[in-house]
Amino acid sequence: MSLKQKTILLLIMVLAVFFRFYLITEMPGGLFPDEAANGLDINSMQQGHLQPFYERGNGREALFFYMLWGSVEIFGKGPWQHHIVSALVGVISVLLCFLVTRKLFSFGDADEQNKNKAVWIALIASFLMATSTWHTVLSRTAFRANLIPLFSTLTLYLLLLAYDSKELKRKLVFAFLTGTAFALGFYTYIAYRIMVPILATITLWPLLFYFKDLRREGKIKDYISQAAIFTAGLVIFIYPLAYYFQTHPGSFVGRSGQVSIFNEELYRINGEDITMRPTIGQVGVVAGEVLKVSLAAYFTEGDLNWRHNISGYPFLSPLVSPFFGVALVAVSFMGIWYFFRPKSRPNFWKYFLLTGWFWGMILPVITTAEGIPHGLRSIGTIPAVFIISAWVVYFAAAQIRRFHDRLYVNWSGLDSWQYKLTTKAIMAVPVVFALALILQTYLLYFVYAYNSPENFHAFRSDLTPVSAYLKQYGNKATTYFVSDTFSVQTIDYLTTVDAPHPENPKNQPYTRIEPGDVWKLEGLKKGDQVVFNISTISNIKDFIEHHPEVFLAIEIRNKFNQAVMAVYKVY
Repeated sequence: MSLKQKTILLLIMVLAVFFRFYLITEMPGGLFPDEAANGLDINSMQQGHLQPFYERGNGREALFFYMLWGSVEIFGKGPWQHHIVSALVGVISVLLCFLVTRKLFSFGDADEQNKNKAVWIALIASFLMATSTWHTVLSRTAFRANLIPLFSTLTLYLLLLAYDSKELKRKLVFAFLTGTAFALGFYTYIAYRIMVPILATITLWPLLFYFKDLRREGKIKDYISQAAIFTAGLVIFIYPLAYYFQTHPGSFVGRSGQVSIFNEELYRINGEDITMRPTIGQVGVVAGEVLKVSLAAYFTEGDLNWRHNISGYPFLSPLVSPFFGVALVAVSFMGIWYFFRPKSRPNFWKYFLLTGWFWGMILPVITTAEGIPHGLRSIGTIPAVFIISAWVVYFAAAQIRRFHDRLYVNWSGLDSWQYKLTTKAIMAVPVVFALALILQTYLLYFVYAYNSPENFHAFRSDLTPVSAYLKQYGNKATTYFVSDTFSVQTIDYLTTVDAPHPENPKNQPYTRIEPGDVWKLEGLKKGDQVVFNISTISNIKDFIEHHPEVFLAIEIRNKFNQAVMAVYKVY
């Protein structure tokens, strides 16, 4: 890499850090109950219950929770203590995107010009990922799915290093590390399991066609050795999770069965629920519609959920999506070409990998029929999307520059003032393009989302001040908190002050009341208090009608002047 390229990479990483850490204590505005559920499992860890998988919320892989535990031990409990872990994962994923792209496009090639080309494509890919609003939002949300881009990219990068190493010893080291990274990915999120057919296809399919050549050259033993070492790394690190699933077989499927397109409970035909397994025709129609909507999300209307995306905005900037659309068609075509004739186009293997990576990672999306388009479930496509887009961005820039030079060679020459002037103009285009993307991301996230009350409500920002109040003034005998069972997860976690000793009365100092049952509270006495959050304030009127002896003691409003907490006391 040249000094210029190293400087650009450093600036890209600075951007990645900025977009993922700037105002991290304020944005996201709270700890959503699903994020807080991770914290409840941290409480279990602090009590000595160390597992590779936790059953809460239909079952969840635990690697991310162990990472969160480290942050909590250092910084304490709170929303930003969780979000900085995701932000760090996001930054590392951007760097890995650069590394795997550079290696992929220079794979097996000693030509310096092609290596330089690979670096520029890698710089573009990492820049697009660093400045992506979609990846920025996800990187600042404490969901374990954020580990999928990291481990899928790391696995493929180590695989490329194993393939491209000249010495057998290095090949074996990287084969072991590939198996290790591949295994650790299974501790992240259920959608990562699609890496099994992806990795099997991109490695074994070419082997079928080159097997005779490798045997003739005496290289089969090397491949067998690498496969054995890879398997050793895989088995060693996946064993705890595999053993858990062996002893808890019902946990292996988890929530995937509930949202699957094969779940008959999701189907209504002519206004009526079906009572049997859907037919292949019905499933095909649903899968086709889900695929159409999911692909459109990259270009038009994306996920409406603020925790997954800038609500309603496409996953990709309009400045990037046209490049991705063209590139996806071209890469898929060349990937299919390689599939049928790998020996005639061996250099198309990289497009075969990218094709499998994107379309493989979109399978977990199109085989579900809930919350579509789904920015979180699509997270596995992120590295492939930006690598594919970067390839065409570089190609377009190179073609424009080549056309420009040929034009002036036949006209005024390369020493003319016209050529120098238009060259500067062409060189300014990528700078303007980059600045436009940076500005767009800043305005969408740190201006538009920062000033959207819907965004703060999506992260249940009201639950943080409620937790702080209950920790300071709550008492199990005199404090009643009105909340549904889902929202209370955040409160339960943030008000646990002594997790290793759950019997400590200072933990969760309140009695939860169902919102619909608040009017039934009987025998309230002097000093008792009833606490409402933003989602249960609508129950206050009914409560007061049945308890005229209570008075509003405290009301907290957010920066949008919305009431997020109300405390009623008996005097």
